[in-house]
Amino acid sequence: MDRLLCMEILADTLLLWAAGKLCSARRSLWRLALAGTLGGLYAVLTLYFPPAATVPGKVGALLGMLLLAYGREKKLWKLGLAFLFLCAVYGGVAAAVTLALGRATARALLFSAGISLGICALPFRFAGPRGGRSRLLLRGPGGTVELLALRDTGHELTDPFTGKSVVVASEEALTPIFSPEVRSKLAATRDLPPQLRLEALGGGFFLLPLRTVSGSGLALCGRAEELVADGESLGSCRVVFSREEIRAGGGCNALIGGEPV
Repeated sequence: MDRLLCMEILADTLLLWAAGKLCSARRSLWRLALAGTLGGLYAVLTLYFPPAATVPGKVGALLGMLLLAYGREKKLWKLGLAFLFLCAVYGGVAAAVTLALGRATARALLFSAGISLGICALPFRFAGPRGGRSRLLLRGPGGTVELLALRDTGHELTDPFTGKSVVVASEEALTPIFSPEVRSKLAATRDLPPQLRLEALGGGFFLLPLRTVSGSGLALCGRAEELVADGESLGSCRVVFSREEIRAGGGCNALIGGEPV
């Protein structure tokens, strides 16, 4: 039973992760593992206590797993549909493998999960546009700037404090949102290493690791009081100063993750 439970937990965790990947949702490993544990416990419970496998029981388990894994995601219903689709694929494969072996074993479940992920690997790779564009309006104490951002689902740089995606743009493009005093400090420290610039700028800034086509290193990160994406206000956000000008397809001069909040 212990091995069976472990395999069910692993399978549910992987399927929840895959659903989040498909829907471009932020994924937390510990939350996924907690939700997978709930799913695994429920699956094993239904094996030893069949009355638990009622429609209300299944719906409750599904909602509990989604809430544990993704909390208050705006598109929780899409995550639910994606997870159900993945479970259907996994269930079909697991049933076929179990029928072939004559019984359900931990090895059979692990084998079924591997086959299911392999079947879904191609759709995951190409699911969702990586090159969608969004018109951004950033507001700060110094004013506003308008940017055309490539909404890239592969851009997973996030604010370590809130988990939100950040906006990446050149320093020249972002400077106008800051107060005149901060703009002066930015200009005066432009040629200094990021660590020294952080000391000179004081509060409100920190460093994030950033990887570009020319290499990787630490990038200065500030804060915009408001981000408006395609006419929808998304609250405050972090902005990352790229030392290089962003030149993406379609005239985009900024980058943002597939799900900014």
